[in-house]
Amino acid sequence: MRFGYGLLIVSFLISTASAQKSEDLLFLRLKLSAGDLPSAESILEEHRAAKGEDPEYLLCLAWVARGAALTRDWKAASRYAGLAQSLSEPKLKAPADYESNHEAAYALASSYEVQAQVLQASGKKDAALRFLEDRSKASAAAPFNFRARLWKQWNLIGLQGIPAPAFDWGPPAGKPVVLFLWAEWCGDCKSQAPVFKRAVEKYAPKGVVFIAPTRFYTDDHAAEKTEVDKVWQEFYAGTQPVSVPISDAAMVRYGVSATPTFTFIDRKGMVRLYAPTRLTEERLSAAIEDLLAH
Repeated sequence: MRFGYGLLIVSFLISTASAQKSEDLLFLRLKLSAGDLPSAESILEEHRAAKGEDPEYLLCLAWVARGAALTRDWKAASRYAGLAQSLSEPKLKAPADYESNHEAAYALASSYEVQAQVLQASGKKDAALRFLEDRSKASAAAPFNFRARLWKQWNLIGLQGIPAPAFDWGPPAGKPVVLFLWAEWCGDCKSQAPVFKRAVEKYAPKGVVFIAPTRFYTDDHAAEKTEVDKVWQEFYAGTQPVSVPISDAAMVRYGVSATPTFTFIDRKGMVRLYAPTRLTEERLSAAIEDLLAH
């Protein structure tokens, strides 16, 4: 997976608060970041022996499953993902359960992601996509981020080379499009802003359309819309206009469980690249040049 390692590291960094709960979880993730799956497995085993299958065990289990996939130990990845699913699903019977069992929710989403990766690695891409679609339908009542994670994995496996999911704001036909999916509170998005603005200034005059979808993260939509507009003007606005539609449906379908997320769409409406991560100016420019070449 092109961005698999980047996603693992991003998740590692944004979950620092959880890591501080337990030395086991912290050391386990450090071992995985170094590609040392056997040591992580040993930490998982010792944690279970000392503390049982507590909530932190579920987090550790999810990380070991992801680490096994990262190191391409598909047999281990399948085993740990299956175990994470069997322990987590019974804890998540109703929508409220996802709020009271964060560890189980994280472990279950991870198990689905890894099981799809295992199917893809065995040459069963279509089966991997169907699995994620089925899990997405079964998780319709789950919180936004849970559902978005499933679609992110779907997109990583299957979005490139197919027509881009369309919504009422576009993308427009016949033009190359860059989607910059973001959130007004997102530090990574704000760090990306200078590079994004330079890309807009360079490529909008060449016919590239930039669209920056986001969504409401609170129930006070009026206040948040004001904040979205304020943050956009402060950090992102330049001489070239960029549309900023607000759409929960688009953010779910484009798998925005982490921001920023980029999607590059060619003149024929086909996705050339899906990148749920920050990008350097070099990578962003290269992806846009590829759009202009097709």
